[in-house]
Amino acid sequence: MSNESYCKVFDTDSDAFTGYLSDSEITDIDEDNIATVITEHDITKMCDQMDHSMGSYMTYFQYLCIILSAVLIYLLTKPIIEKNENAISMTMILGYENREIASLYLLSTTIVLLVIDLISVILGGIIMKTVWRIMLFSYSGWYAFRLSTTGYVKMYLFILIGYLLVMGLDFARIKRIPMEQALKNVE
Repeated sequence: MSNESYCKVFDTDSDAFTGYLSDSEITDIDEDNIATVITEHDITKMCDQMDHSMGSYMTYFQYLCIILSAVLIYLLTKPIIEKNENAISMTMILGYENREIASLYLLSTTIVLLVIDLISVILGGIIMKTVWRIMLFSYSGWYAFRLSTTGYVKMYLFILIGYLLVMGLDFARIKRIPMEQALKNVE
């Protein structure tokens, strides 16, 4: 756009000038008046450098997310099993198999986790987009925050993997509950 149009659109003084952005080579300006030319290759090169410098950290961060989700879920499911040890022991005495007992106590947790996982992934994407925008207001450059569908699916699956690890631990804990537990605590 022309400098006059720029000043009108962005409400600046008529003598203000910041530069031109163009998607094609500018040929009608003297070379001495061009301070720098940034091409698509320059931007791509910078992004490749960032990916090379920080990309491997993202893999570690993914593993860390799985571990943290597993720890948090474990801390939430542990009291459920501990408070129901007598009931679990009684169901063992009544002849229920460990798989059936686990489904009684872990199925509801699984359903809640699947729903909350979906909500948290969507909410996390919205919050990250907002925080990213606020953070970049203080920078001189701008990178748009984009989270692909694959990114959302990965986040969902990472939490699910953490839950599956915990579910394995919970199932082992249910199998270790002795049948005598219910008989010892009969009042």
